[in-house]
Amino acid sequence: MEWLQQNGLTVLLTLMFLVLALKNPLLARVYGVESVTVQGLAALLQAKPAPLLIDVRTPMEYAAGHISGARNEPLHGLNKRVAAIQELASGRDVVTVCRSGARSLGGAVILKRGGCPKVLNVSGGMLQWTAQGFPSIR
Repeated sequence: MEWLQQNGLTVLLTLMFLVLALKNPLLARVYGVESVTVQGLAALLQAKPAPLLIDVRTPMEYAAGHISGARNEPLHGLNKRVAAIQELASGRDVVTVCRSGARSLGGAVILKRGGCPKVLNVSGGMLQWTAQGFPSIR
């Protein structure tokens, strides 16, 4: 008990960090957000109809290089755009992407909670997309 009193702040900060780090993966599981690899995304983009691809990065990140056909819908304003995104998707799957797959996972949860029926998150994000040699445009 003495150890806990002496290290209580450290324990509390560690628990808070764990909750923040695990929040999006846990919510994704609860809401049924699926992951897709970059190879899987490339195949989906060739399908008819292709999914609606949402890039949740900042406009500056998006301008530096994005996947052809991706719409830039920054994460910070995504809550307000859910209905518009559903309308744009019009029955198609929605796929979210960001730099590494973390922010887009949060975006996928927002869209799923907002009523989008099938939302996929690109695991590895743009880092993995470019590492695998897939093209990006500016």
